[in-house]
Amino acid sequence: MIKCTVQKNGLKILTKASQANDIVAVGVLLRMGSRYETDEQAGLSDLTQHLLLKGTESRTAEALAVEMDSEGIRLSASAGKDYGAVALLTTSEHLNKGLELLFDVLKHAHFPEDKVAQEKEMVLRRIKARRDHLLSRAMDQLVETYYQRHPYHKPVLGYPETVEQFDRDQIVQFYRTHFVPNNMLFSAVGNFDEQALIERIRAEWGNASMRPLPPLTEAALPVHDAPEETFEERDNQAAWIAIGYGAPALGHPDYAAMTVLDAILGGSMSSRLFTELRDKQSLAYQVGSHYAPHPEVSLYVMYIGTSEERFGDARDGVLSEVGKLRTELVSTEELRTAKTYLKGTFVMGQERNAAQAALMAAYEFLGLGYPYIEEFPKRIEAVTREDVLRVARTYFSGPYTLGAVRPRTAGELLRS
Repeated sequence: MIKCTVQKNGLKILTKASQANDIVAVGVLLRMGSRYETDEQAGLSDLTQHLLLKGTESRTAEALAVEMDSEGIRLSASAGKDYGAVALLTTSEHLNKGLELLFDVLKHAHFPEDKVAQEKEMVLRRIKARRDHLLSRAMDQLVETYYQRHPYHKPVLGYPETVEQFDRDQIVQFYRTHFVPNNMLFSAVGNFDEQALIERIRAEWGNASMRPLPPLTEAALPVHDAPEETFEERDNQAAWIAIGYGAPALGHPDYAAMTVLDAILGGSMSSRLFTELRDKQSLAYQVGSHYAPHPEVSLYVMYIGTSEERFGDARDGVLSEVGKLRTELVSTEELRTAKTYLKGTFVMGQERNAAQAALMAAYEFLGLGYPYIEEFPKRIEAVTREDVLRVARTYFSGPYTLGAVRPRTAGELLRS
């Protein structure tokens, strides 16, 4: 049973006490990430989160690491498109110490100048590594082309030109603005005294003052009235393609049906893209799909790695499989297999306390509500063959967007 406690200052606490094992997972979600950044701030959430564990006002990064190691405590922090997260994983025996360290980081992170400089260099290396990973680069090309000026166009890591200009003052201001009770949701799953944990969080944050949050950057999704293809040339042998269509938002009535469609089309090794384009036609080094739902506008992506000589065949092969979904009912067996796969992976994914804490917090934070953990398998089971056909016709009938990385010689041939 999940308990939800809400404070007058906007702080929300979700708890699920369980004695299944001795592990306790505590997570904190905050509204930050690409959706909440201006273009000039691209990557600031990610950088702030990576610096969060680099020391507090009373503990150096080294002292913090020693305390965690000695008590068997793990702290981590991350940022994504729609939120940032800070996670604690510990045992019941060391929960009080773990909470002490967690609260210290949330309230008193210090951001030393030398750590800021080091972490900026690390982020710049990660950006370069992502750009050197050709499938990731094709994906990023697609996302930039599809979203254009909408805040989701920005990569979570940011751009070299934005990361390079961040300084400690900007990071501290960003931290102080976002780490406030009306911007936070705590979730906890594990072996603990539920009321005692709630009171401990209240003691630290229940009387903290609310603060105004930055206004949400508004931007409409651009109109796509014709296929758009963006290419980048590289000194490589293979071609990598990402093709996308608009998709239902998280929590939309079509969300479950699109999830099932994804499992059928490209979400597993038994999916259509894999069996048809890789196994039967030998078009792909790697092929698959990814449904990236957000609370607002979302994107459905199919990807394929192929030889340059078969670029056109690979692109057309993906679009052909999309066309079949628009015109034909999927088989009863495909539907059954997809549902079994999705429900099975969902259940297995919730075996760990940390995963449960993260998912129930995300559902609540993103507007579906924490009870959706119980609803999701039911909604998947309710999807029909007709639902899959309907969502394919609804979302895949318009023009596609494509991002690709191709061998440099291909571009030279195109220009000649």
